[in-house]
Amino acid sequence: MAYNYKTFGQIVDSFETACNAHLAINTFYCGTIDKLDSSTQNVSYPYIFLRPLSSQGLQNNVRSLTFELYSMDVPKLTDSDFKGVMSDTEQYVYDLISYFRDGANQQTEWVDLQNITPLNEAFNDRTFGWVATITFNEEGVYNYCDYPQV
Repeated sequence: MAYNYKTFGQIVDSFETACNAHLAINTFYCGTIDKLDSSTQNVSYPYIFLRPLSSQGLQNNVRSLTFELYSMDVPKLTDSDFKGVMSDTEQYVYDLISYFRDGANQQTEWVDLQNITPLNEAFNDRTFGWVATITFNEEGVYNYCDYPQV
């Protein structure tokens, strides 16, 4: 079946590719909120977690999917090192957005930042960082020619 837009899996794979290409990011996962805590995963920090939230679907030839993008790390020495962690993890969010806004596919897909909220001493592993609400957008059309039928 041919699509005029990426499947959900291909979008997640694009985020994973962006994270794997980033020199500072060590781990990427996507899933439900109960999978976010590192005790449920084999996580090496800095850690990016993508959580799907909603979609407006395909409207006016643009498909949009909204995600929470968690960017997290653990202070190396003490919790007082959190300023460096907060600075770095915020930058990772902007780096990933720029990957989509200015990268190879920027003519047909892009990411918009809706907001960014700090995470302080989140979860069971003393993580600090940010959660950004982002929208992945791409051009696409409904295409009856690709309708699967017998």
